[in-house]
Amino acid sequence: MFAKNAILRGRAARYAWGPGPGALSIKSVLRGKAAWTTRAGRYELEPGQLLVLNEGEEYSIEVDALQPVETFCLFFAPGFVDDARRALITSSDELLDTGVAPRVEFFERVRFDRDLTDAVASSSFVEVAEALVRSEEDVETRIARLPSLRDATRRELARRLGIAAAVMHARSGEALHLDDVASEACLSPFHLHRLFRGFFGETPHRYLTRIRLERARALLRGTRRGVAEIANECGFESIGSFTTLFTRTFGVPPSRFRKNEEDALAAAR
Repeated sequence: MFAKNAILRGRAARYAWGPGPGALSIKSVLRGKAAWTTRAGRYELEPGQLLVLNEGEEYSIEVDALQPVETFCLFFAPGFVDDARRALITSSDELLDTGVAPRVEFFERVRFDRDLTDAVASSSFVEVAEALVRSEEDVETRIARLPSLRDATRRELARRLGIAAAVMHARSGEALHLDDVASEACLSPFHLHRLFRGFFGETPHRYLTRIRLERARALLRGTRRGVAEIANECGFESIGSFTTLFTRTFGVPPSRFRKNEEDALAAAR
């Protein structure tokens, strides 16, 4: 654990660490591919993707490539993001209370949103903490909506739903079924489907499809791999279904999206 906020940049073709517990952190890759493994599964990151790991979570990292891989990781001091959340949701009068801020737990692990990516690139811990908190600011409201009279039960259900979401993030490229996710979360498939929809606002299937599409968009933006290869890597059964879903979601076909990004980058230069 880091006692203070810290930035760690790495560059190596081969590297391994763990497993072991770590600080609340954000992992990213500037060049190449690196893999972090947690209880939920294996997260393979490439440029344009971020991985959020919770405080105390056990993980390991592995780099095995022909060319050096560059990683960029932010580690938060204990309580830093908790205090950021408290500052954003608490009135000025209440902030004078010196009580300990409750720990923030993040459910959605792999992120692709530009606001958070830009904040990480700026290396401003305050901006990153606030962007993280805003992405999860309605969690307490969602927990309160879970069907139980006891707060402790609702929080346990939220924890299990968080495990389900983490599994989908880690295994989005696989042929993942609801039964697999439900087993990891220690819930029945029916129970998981009903609770997941109420908590995350979409069914597990739609949630998984969105993750796959967002990952594909990041790969189109950050790599030179072909559309068919990206579709397969992101878990789509065919390039046809991938192209249809991508176009419906983002308004342009995958190939046009990549061309638009290249044109925008060239104009910026």
